[in-house]
Amino acid sequence: MNPFNESYKPIDDLFRNWDSIKLKPYNKNTVDPYTKTRVILMNGTEFEQVWFGHQSQRKCDNNDLRRELALIYKITC
Repeated sequence: MNPFNESYKPIDDLFRNWDSIKLKPYNKNTVDPYTKTRVILMNGTEFEQVWFGHQSQRKCDNNDLRRELALIYKITC
């Protein structure tokens, strides 16, 4: 994916509801072991993203930057 070739999307179109976010559960007895590993690693990555967002909100003094970070957090979570 080349970011320079991507088209602009309005911010309101980026917000999602829970029905589009939640994934279908997998059967842990029938999936590939690498799938389980990827799920565990992605859970850690998502945790770090949320943790960084909370810490940056607490330690940042610039309110304009905090608003932008809050908007990005709302879009990605």
